[in-house]
Amino acid sequence: MARQPQDVDWYVDLSERLERREHRRKWIVLGVCVAVPLLAMGGFLLYIVLDRSGLLTRLRGAVHMTAPDKLVAPKEVPIGPASVEGPLQKDDVRFPQLDNDGLITSMNHYFRELKPDKADVFTVNRVSDEQGTVLNYRLLNIGTADVYDFRDIPVKKIGGAWTITEEGWNVIRDALQARMRVRLGRPTM
Repeated sequence: MARQPQDVDWYVDLSERLERREHRRKWIVLGVCVAVPLLAMGGFLLYIVLDRSGLLTRLRGAVHMTAPDKLVAPKEVPIGPASVEGPLQKDDVRFPQLDNDGLITSMNHYFRELKPDKADVFTVNRVSDEQGTVLNYRLLNIGTADVYDFRDIPVKKIGGAWTITEEGWNVIRDALQARMRVRLGRPTM
């Protein structure tokens, strides 16, 4: 059975349409690629002409006069340091030692808070009335008599007394782990 001429005509017609569409796309892309740089160059030349004539300076002055002044938000300023006499931690602190799998072992490390070196009070750098950081914090390992110094430990005020936050204890635990070369669990008081 011979092919009908109609069957071939739709294919040729579709092929010609696709070729014309592709040809138009090329011209559109070429037009955009030429028009964008020409517009940019025209804008630049217009800016130079307006700037040399002084019109641009007058427009800037008029806009500046009518524009409202910017409102500057006040920056949050730290309240400043405070001296804290009492201990930040009243009881001894116990850090359980962990094994390689993260399980608690029978080993415990006990620490006692010491006053800062050459000072009778703790200095707390307050960022608000109830939050801040203690500048120097010292712990004594009761078992080995080693003293560990820590800086900038987060503290908060609870019931009128400053105490170390959970984030602060995490910082201390991480520093102790690095210095003692053992894995430690969460502290208990």
